[in-house]
Amino acid sequence: MLGALAAGKIGRRPAYFGLCLLSLLICAGLFRFVGQYGGIFLFLVFLTGSVTAAFYGWLPLYLPELFPTRVRATGQGLCFNFGRILAAGGALAQGQLVSAYGGSYAKAGATITLIYALGLVLIWLAPETKDRPLPD
Repeated sequence: MLGALAAGKIGRRPAYFGLCLLSLLICAGLFRFVGQYGGIFLFLVFLTGSVTAAFYGWLPLYLPELFPTRVRATGQGLCFNFGRILAAGGALAQGQLVSAYGGSYAKAGATITLIYALGLVLIWLAPETKDRPLPD
């Protein structure tokens, strides 16, 4: 719910940018600087889960505002499921990355988190829909 609350307060694009930036930083810290199980690991895993799950509050708020009523459900469905297809590709690539990094899951995970850097750029190409009526 925090993703939706942030988007309602500061706008859709700034909220998404913030979520991507936080996700990138926290995941980078988790994969690059934590080498053992303990309190720091648990804290960073909690933060990672909290921030990356905030997208699930943001998306249902933003996606309906992009599409006119006649194609709204189709547009949302395509967006949600296209993300799943990309995630499946990332999961398949993860094995190749682990091999390329000599068995290091941490380095492979750190590489995959660079997808958030792409999100930092791409969101500024999307329209801001805060305080605008839904398209008919």
